[in-house]
Amino acid sequence: MLGLSLRDRLLIIVGAPVLGVLFGAVLPPVAGWLADRPWAPMQGPFELIASFDGPWVAVALAAAGLLLGLGFAALALASCLKVTLVDGEIRLDKDGMSRRIARSDVDAVFVDGKQLVILDPASRELLRERHESSPAALARGFQEHGYRWAGQSDPYAELYRRWVPGTPDLPPAANAVLRARETALRKKHGDDVAELREEVQKLGFVVRDREDKQYWRPLVRTS
Repeated sequence: MLGLSLRDRLLIIVGAPVLGVLFGAVLPPVAGWLADRPWAPMQGPFELIASFDGPWVAVALAAAGLLLGLGFAALALASCLKVTLVDGEIRLDKDGMSRRIARSDVDAVFVDGKQLVILDPASRELLRERHESSPAALARGFQEHGYRWAGQSDPYAELYRRWVPGTPDLPPAANAVLRARETALRKKHGDDVAELREEVQKLGFVVRDREDKQYWRPLVRTS
């Protein structure tokens, strides 16, 4: 399985709860100090914590920090893309959801920055997701299972052009979808951005982002 390294997983699993415990343990004296400082924000919560007395306060807050740390670790691990490779298919797991891509649907795989990209024979993007594995680990994993590894750059990079409203080389429907997607990008509506990417591909084009700018290219069938 490709994803977070063992070191990174241990860092999250162990580090987050430990930090939560430490934060909870030191919160009572810090809250007491801040409650006496008129310039400190959030005086109400600090005064409430400082009003309790006894060693049980630090123990209770440390326990709460432990639970919060464990919850954060679970969410962090679930939000990282995990890729399981077999010769017949690619299994993708993220945020509790799982999908499979058949080997016959895959033409090429490459890394674009921190994103893993999988293309079909029509150069359509079947996947474009952030991935935590190193490019070397990804290359080794995909090549060992017979998938075509295209390296660390988009094989169709020279075809991309920056989109501007009303681009004459695009049909009106594609311009309309890209205009809506530009709005979703600006408002950071991730689900809409992903959904509208698929709509663009249905119209025969691929779109990728560089910061808040969109770049497009036509689909290119390789077989």
